[in-house]
Amino acid sequence: MKKVLKKIWNWVKDLYDGLVGSIKKYVPVAIKIVEGIKKVMDTPVDDVALAIITMAIPGDADDKLVKKVKEFVEDNLPKFLVELKIINEISNYPDINSQLQAIITELKKLSPTAQAALWHTFASLAIEKLSDGECSWADAVVLAEWYYNNVYKVKE
Repeated sequence: MKKVLKKIWNWVKDLYDGLVGSIKKYVPVAIKIVEGIKKVMDTPVDDVALAIITMAIPGDADDKLVKKVKEFVEDNLPKFLVELKIINEISNYPDINSQLQAIITELKKLSPTAQAALWHTFASLAIEKLSDGECSWADAVVLAEWYYNNVYKVKE
């Protein structure tokens, strides 16, 4: 079984190494967005989306990338969570920042297992959406898992 899993991870590594353009650029960003959300959950902030983006893309990143990622977080995180029926009342909040703060409050209530499933799914969604259609959902799921375990966690 270990040999089979090793072959699968090697295939995924080769897939990641072979990525080009925006897909390769957005895989790490997607993982960092999720990690930014996790950090924001532990620290109260005024502008939730901006805090997530700052953690995902530190330093003097290109303005187009920051804008695209901020739009992704603001457009997709509330919809994603409502679709998962985690919180339905966020649509009653007047602005996106209030919605995101309510989401963070609700995420803290989830079990670690539910949170892990949510983070994986959201990172996959980020990869798929940020790649502008260059990456399929199936590939995004595999890439999120592989990158998190073999690159992101290794750097921690």
